[in-house]
Amino acid sequence: MAFSFISATTVLPLFFMTALLMVSHFATPVAARNSLKSGQWLKSGESLEKAGYSFTMMQNCTIAVSDSTKKIIWWATAKHIDIGCSLKLQHDGNLVMYNIRGALWSSRTYRKTWKIYKLILRADHNVVINDDETNTIWETDTSSRP
Repeated sequence: MAFSFISATTVLPLFFMTALLMVSHFATPVAARNSLKSGQWLKSGESLEKAGYSFTMMQNCTIAVSDSTKKIIWWATAKHIDIGCSLKLQHDGNLVMYNIRGALWSSRTYRKTWKIYKLILRADHNVVINDDETNTIWETDTSSRP
């Protein structure tokens, strides 16, 4: 009875290619999202997108709503321009910009009762934070802007 062996140089590349294909197939790109749920982060350079508009955590620690031409129609930033920031929708309803130094900016929407909150970039290009009963607790008020 003859056995044939497959060498590691044949198996390993096939294994890694299969793993890469599986990860890329099941991973959802950040740009495909238009919302964050409580506990989720928007990292530097990442965006939420809807109907040609973007809500972006920019590299310089500014959050901005922009149109398809990249024209900024709303923005917020920390007191001092910085780098390496991320935006988190906390479980208490507060949207907070952090970097290595700590909290730099917030929506000031802290609630004593933890609920499921959602930050949504809507088709009318308004960005809102809703609670689990769809009450709006914060917004960029950009739906009326061109």
